[in-house]
Amino acid sequence: MKPLRVGIDLTGIWRRPTGIFRYTAEMAKHLLLLPDFEGELAGARSRGDPRGRPAINYVLFFSREVHPDFVLLQHAFEAIICPTSNELLCKQFWFPVILPRLHLDIMHYPAFPPPYLRLLSPPTVMTFYDAGPWRYPQAQTLHGRLYFRALLSRGVRTCAQVTTLSTHACSEIGRILGERYLPKISVAPGAGRAEFGAAVSETERQRVRTRYHLPGSYFLAVATIEPRKNLSTLLDAYVRLRQACGSACPELVIVGRKGWNCDDILQYMTSLEESVHFLGHIPDQDLIVVYQMALSLVFPSLYEGFGLPIIEAMTAGCPVIAANSSSLPEVAGDAALLVDALDAEKIALAMRQVWQDETLRERLVADGRIQATRFSWEETARITRKAYLKAAVSQRKFDA
Repeated sequence: MKPLRVGIDLTGIWRRPTGIFRYTAEMAKHLLLLPDFEGELAGARSRGDPRGRPAINYVLFFSREVHPDFVLLQHAFEAIICPTSNELLCKQFWFPVILPRLHLDIMHYPAFPPPYLRLLSPPTVMTFYDAGPWRYPQAQTLHGRLYFRALLSRGVRTCAQVTTLSTHACSEIGRILGERYLPKISVAPGAGRAEFGAAVSETERQRVRTRYHLPGSYFLAVATIEPRKNLSTLLDAYVRLRQACGSACPELVIVGRKGWNCDDILQYMTSLEESVHFLGHIPDQDLIVVYQMALSLVFPSLYEGFGLPIIEAMTAGCPVIAANSSSLPEVAGDAALLVDALDAEKIALAMRQVWQDETLRERLVADGRIQATRFSWEETARITRKAYLKAAVSQRKFDA
């Protein structure tokens, strides 16, 4: 059977590896590492199913050069280099020109929506992270809201298959854009990486503590500094906790890049700088240590398609306090304290409970490690590969 040629757009992963870009890179790497279909075929044939599945040859698209994470895997794919990292030029102009020449069977856009014009493009798979542009329009710029609404809506209509990261996100797509599209949507969750759970030496802990001037005990928030992450409510909660408990209260460490409309949040942090530490974006090797030393992750985001920091924290053995909204209860299961994202008093109470109740912390750590094992990048890759095969046989069923 002729191999499928599957293209994957990785032109966005030159950015700092936050949420979407971490998911994109890990999903693609694990697709390359998946064993072939022989085992699956043997099982199918033993059950009397003679149908074969084609091998897959991957064509990966990068901006300017092959990303360092993929250099050691170059034997497993063909690389195509986009000459620009400008998102608009790359996605809306370069891809429509280059794709018809490459004779791909499937094209996957796992980070950003596909180009608006795809007349001569192969059948397309899109990853749809969340319905934030509709559910929380105030958390995006007008330009961003219009751009993503237009491209995501068109993508759901015209793509052969769609992947998303949670059943909540899948139901939101159906509710907002039409339940008729649900049959072509697959749920391929994110996962934690094994290195987040690896034991860290005391020397390494001391290096990270010294480098970032970390306090002896601290709560941790990991999020891009933007309105949707709801850090202002977290700061309100922390102020209440500090007022109630005084100088004995653990400090608050915030890790993440600066996003849009973040000036007010940064100013609020600055006003609390004696007890709130903003580290900005930090390398993964340091982030792992920061997770492992934290008293608890506090993740009060208003709306998430998945919420990768929850699984990262659980993998690292860090207790989790999370909002009880959107996909977060689905990801956290019973292994986190869930609170109303907009109730600063309840967030403060949960922080106090985790801080002062060692038995609770130990339970959250143990349950969190178990919960994290329910997600794996290998399974994410398998679900994604199945979406490619479905796209190959149901190309235009849902076309507008």
